[in-house]
Amino acid sequence: MAFLLGDGVINLTPAEAKTRKIPFRSLDQKQVSTLDFLSDAIVPGAKSAGLSHFIDHQLSAPYEDNLLILRYLRVNPPFKNFYASALKAFERSARLKYNKSPLDLSKVEISEFISIMMQKNPAGWPESEKESEKESEKGIPPAPFFYFVLRSDAIDVTYGTVNSFDSMDIPYMAHIEPSHPWETPS
Repeated sequence: MAFLLGDGVINLTPAEAKTRKIPFRSLDQKQVSTLDFLSDAIVPGAKSAGLSHFIDHQLSAPYEDNLLILRYLRVNPPFKNFYASALKAFERSARLKYNKSPLDLSKVEISEFISIMMQKNPAGWPESEKESEKESEKGIPPAPFFYFVLRSDAIDVTYGTVNSFDSMDIPYMAHIEPSHPWETPS
């Protein structure tokens, strides 16, 4: 990913952007914390791989350069509301079920919640635009779709590089071999 810093542009992996604490452009700190917590529960290692930086960077990228799975699923941009509304729905639903902040859920609780989310909208998650009378709840994706999208992007960022394959002792066999490394060698 390319970042404008001072007078120049630097290329960083999402993990390097996280390590260097590159400022977020599209997501606020609460959204980042929620995204990190949920994505790491779905795909362990997503937080340290810099998924929140990747998503934030892609949310501000031009559509033709966007690498989020939403683009390939032909979801109409802009994508920021997709993440903002789904994260808010997650927080509301988890708080309703467990009577505490979703960031305070135990491993068992978040695992249970994700199992529900994979299959249907948990209680408190608006069922559809038609059922939602509040304008603020318009456009909230169904929980299973949000789970699928977040999981897909988390897998791409966490495991979709040559170095990640090497770290798992799996030969990287791309259909089309990249012309340059996607990340800084370890």
